[in-house]
Amino acid sequence: MVDAIVLSAGRASRFGVPKFLLPAGEGHVLLTRVLERAAFALDGRIVVVLGRAAKVARYVVERWVETTPGVDSRVKTVLNHNYRYGQSTSLKAGIRMLSGASGALVLLADMPAIEPTRLEQMREAIETKTPQILAVAASVEGQIRPPVYLSARLFPEVLRLKGDQGARAILSTRQKQIELLEWGDGLWCSDIDDWPTYRYLAYRMGWAKEPFAPIPHACVSAAQVKAKVDATLASSAVPWLAPGLLVLSGKGETHWLDLIAPYRGVRGIVVGRSRTPAQYLQLLRRATLSALSAGV
Repeated sequence: MVDAIVLSAGRASRFGVPKFLLPAGEGHVLLTRVLERAAFALDGRIVVVLGRAAKVARYVVERWVETTPGVDSRVKTVLNHNYRYGQSTSLKAGIRMLSGASGALVLLADMPAIEPTRLEQMREAIETKTPQILAVAASVEGQIRPPVYLSARLFPEVLRLKGDQGARAILSTRQKQIELLEWGDGLWCSDIDDWPTYRYLAYRMGWAKEPFAPIPHACVSAAQVKAKVDATLASSAVPWLAPGLLVLSGKGETHWLDLIAPYRGVRGIVVGRSRTPAQYLQLLRRATLSALSAGV
């Protein structure tokens, strides 16, 4: 049996909005697309580590579990209150949830293009590895890439990690105890860290073709939105969706404000209801699909 940890607690500091909630085909966001692949290829427990936007992320996971047969007893969530202090805190939160595990396959919620067949190959390698092997990892030209399987014998060292250290900090001194699966470059290893990468993948995977209700546009001057923009840019988490495009909570129907002239790097603002997880997901989905359709 192979257990897994899905990391979705990151700050997404280079993106703005919670990237793991971006559309990934009808009925899916990036996070559930990764969960779908993991549940299909693996047979153990799956722990989803939440952090930023945890309320919405938990709602997404619960809805996915409700509509996916056979996974309700396997998928659990855990909130990492310390996610702002780096990836090591999420790894530790996930491992603490897997009592009695022989190891854990660590996946990232922003790598949704990895095929189930690759994860099946990973599972087979884990199940047939020799006792001296402490880790099994994907690789590109000999360089370790996620997903990475960590033997439980490495868990004590993982629990001592600090800050933004990941598994590489442990594996760098154990090259002879790592089994690498050379998969070569490809869409499978696309790590969505910014809008251009997401946009490229959305077009390649066909996600951008999802039907959606168009958002009405209106032109505004910088003076009309100056106060709102200033307050947003002063916040600790600026909700950029794409370069120059903000997604903000507001009253009334969703609408897209096009600035006649850019102000402080802002060229457009999508405003809509987002008080509940369902409303926020709908707002983010429509904004994303609209931006893709417009070639942003």
